[in-house]
Amino acid sequence: MAPVFNDKQIADVLEYVRILAKHRWFIAICTLMLTLLCTIAIAKLPNVYEATTTIQVDPQQVSEKYFTPVVSSDAYARLNTITQQVLSRSRLELIINDFKLYGGKRASFLPEELVAKMRDDIAIQVKQGAGPELSLFTITYRGSDPETVAEVANALAAGFIDWSVSSREQEVTGTKEFLSSELKEAKENLEQQEDKLRQFKMSHLGETPDQTANNFQALAGLRSALQANAEALNRLDQENILLTRLPEPVPTGAVAPAGLSERDALEIEKRQLEATIQQLRARYSDKYPDVIRARHRMDEIDDKLKNLPQDVPPDEKSDKDGPEESANAVRLELNEKEMRRLRDEQIRIQSQIAAYQAKVDVAPLREQQQVELTRNYEISKQHYQTLLDKSFSLGMAVDLEQTQKGERFTVLDAAQVPIKPVKPRRKMLIGLSVMFALGVSILGVLGRETMNPAIKTEVELKSMLPAGVRMVGLIPRIETPADSRWQRQSSVLAMLTCILLGLAEAGVLWRIHFLL
Repeated sequence: MAPVFNDKQIADVLEYVRILAKHRWFIAICTLMLTLLCTIAIAKLPNVYEATTTIQVDPQQVSEKYFTPVVSSDAYARLNTITQQVLSRSRLELIINDFKLYGGKRASFLPEELVAKMRDDIAIQVKQGAGPELSLFTITYRGSDPETVAEVANALAAGFIDWSVSSREQEVTGTKEFLSSELKEAKENLEQQEDKLRQFKMSHLGETPDQTANNFQALAGLRSALQANAEALNRLDQENILLTRLPEPVPTGAVAPAGLSERDALEIEKRQLEATIQQLRARYSDKYPDVIRARHRMDEIDDKLKNLPQDVPPDEKSDKDGPEESANAVRLELNEKEMRRLRDEQIRIQSQIAAYQAKVDVAPLREQQQVELTRNYEISKQHYQTLLDKSFSLGMAVDLEQTQKGERFTVLDAAQVPIKPVKPRRKMLIGLSVMFALGVSILGVLGRETMNPAIKTEVELKSMLPAGVRMVGLIPRIETPADSRWQRQSSVLAMLTCILLGLAEAGVLWRIHFLL
């Protein structure tokens, strides 16, 4: 629905139009004068120049498929770290002093404020490449002198490159030192574990699990030798009995004749039982059933021997067979020597069996101890091998950094001396100043007329009259010839003033046209 205007509103609008038309020259002069003043002020604003350096991030030239880099591959993180280093107070103060920046502000600004001002004048913008990796970033610096701005931008770019190389070298060097110390410590630990394992094996020879099979084999051989020894002793014992009981010598290993006395048979059986008990004790304990039966039979033979009458001693026999008894005595003496040797050998074999049996018995304990030592040794060995592989990889990383084959920052476009300033934006400011001057002039005229208490329109007069009062008529403004001449002269003077102000504005614009 279209808005409805009453007579008073329409009259007010027409009155405003009439006022603006009446004071058109005043509005024009004020607008041009304010525009001229604003243009002069804009022309005097300090110029701000901007120089930009583009730095390219060159990726690692060696494929990560064949080599894993030691330096962090996150270019964004490294760029953030390098930015903090380059924009540090010491670095910026050095640049400020080298290029004598902010000369007019050094007397009134503190060093911290100058550094903060320079940080505000520096802008770093990252430009994403085709992939997820960082490809380009720009460093922009703003200042009042174009040549200095370009030099500072290039100096900041050089600082980024230097700090990038330095940070990569420091990271590689720090990693190398740390890895060297860890590798040395791991090697010492591995040598300690090797020494412990070697000492354990040397101090427990034959007791380790890998020697158990050999121990069992040795035990089997020793038991066979013990059995053979017992059989030999048994044969010699039987031969001695035969030599002492028979009138003629009996060959070694001969079987006793059927007419042997009961005492001789029991003594032969007793010696056989003693040999059997010795063999059984070499393998089993005293509670083994066969050992118990043999000992029981031994006790029975001892009881029978005690109850039998004593045989006639050999000294009481007749000496009619003197040569034969002499031969038997020699044979007996030889058998006794052999029996002593066999008994000594039997003691030695039994001691060896006991030693090997002790090694077999202690093998489970040694196995548990060796497993713990071996586990610690394998862990130390694996840790040392891992660090050694990383050390080789780090050596290649050092070579890669030294040959500049890793990721690098290179200047793609160096900063050039700017021709025009980027601030202030004088074209926009001048356009805004024209609108501002026109608005202020119009508002000034309307404000002055509004403040004037005179009645200006018929509608306003009618609204002020009481009800029932009628207007008889309107008397128009009467202009005299003097008034007409004054208006013509004022218009000419205002026109000339506008022309002069326009020329002045054009002159100022011409002076600053190269900055627009």
